[in-house]
Amino acid sequence: MSRAAAVTPRARIYASDWVATKLRWKLTVDTKEQAALEKMAGDCPDTVVEYEVGP
Repeated sequence: MSRAAAVTPRARIYASDWVATKLRWKLTVDTKEQAALEKMAGDCPDTVVEYEVGP
């Protein structure tokens, strides 16, 4: 059984920015999106998501 490729630095930035946008604007995620984000986050334990709450 082969292991999925590691998350690239570009994908880490994309995922971090995506999560920050969701948090900033208090947007929801569906179950499938949440699972995908959690899987990616598991490969990026040192990535910090920074955001400011939108107006």
